Amino acid sequence: MYQTTIRNKKKSTNIAKNYVIDDEFEEYALSKKLLGNCRVSLITNSGDEVIGIIRGNMRKFNKRVLIEVGDIVVVSKRDFQTNKVDIVHKFNLEQTQQLINNKELSDVLINQYYKNSNKSDKSDNNDDTHIIFDNKEEDKINNTTDNNTYQVHISDSDETDNTDDDNIDDI
Repeated sequence: MYQTTIRNKKKSTNIAKNYVIDDEFEEYALSKKLLGNCRVSLITNSGDEVIGIIRGNMRKFNKRVLIEVGDIVVVSKRDFQTNKVDIVHKFNLEQTQQLINNKELSDVLINQYYKNSNKSDKSDNNDDTHIIFDNKEEDKINNTTDNNTYQVHISDSDETDNTDDDNIDDI
């Protein structure tokens, strides 16, 4: 009996689909950097950089909300500390796109959001530098900046020392 009540509680997680913010005390923000100890560096809708503290009920085991860099959250402003705010709610990807389409976010947040999403797309690509070796008689280096590929042409014969044609067998 005890285990079934625990299972039923775990299944019934209340996630607010449409979160309505109070304009006087709350505003939108974008997570910029994770600082640790449930603290996050944020950029608010007004363009201020603040430190956000994840609220206690978002830290609980059964309602744990993971906040990552680039997430849009709702923060509650403090009257007594202007540089610290409390993180109240996190929006998922679909809700974030809906906020952008409804023009509820400022241009500062939209620009930062797209800047962070482009960084994550670039990190998925393999940005290794590839070197292609060809056996040609030219010692030219052709740099192609399109895809970070460098072509290095190395010749088999040594052009600087033409007088001595020493073989390994002669030594």
